[in-house]
Amino acid sequence: MWSPPMVNSFEWNVDSSSLGKPGLSGIGGVLRNHHGHLFSVFSIPVGILDSNLAELRAVIKAIELSASNCLLHHKHLIIEFDSANVTSWMHNPHNRPWMHHKRFSSVNKLNTYFGSITYTHVFHESNYMADYMAKQEVLRSSEFIA
Repeated sequence: MWSPPMVNSFEWNVDSSSLGKPGLSGIGGVLRNHHGHLFSVFSIPVGILDSNLAELRAVIKAIELSASNCLLHHKHLIIEFDSANVTSWMHNPHNRPWMHHKRFSSVNKLNTYFGSITYTHVFHESNYMADYMAKQEVLRSSEFIA
């Protein structure tokens, strides 16, 4: 069950969906404030990926969209997702796969826009809206960002 972030914080719930390992994949995300009001959503096809890389792409897209919105600069950002591997990568740079070094370097640069970012592992059931958005894009070819 989703719970709102603290006052003056914004929370992304992101997820990915893959048809196979690797397989056609989509990512989705939902950004809300402490009142539960929607600020942004995305649903994007990302090609043929394994589930861990697709989940990482969802986290990175949330950070990129947040960095492009000056209303979110210097705020506390929470990003919730259901991949234990990606959670470990985000918390411990020594666990990050070397082949994704450029992606993590990009994340480190974008992190400077925010007061802080918290990466949180949640159970799949807590991410139902982001999961739905990701599943919509697995077989589509166009992005949806609002």
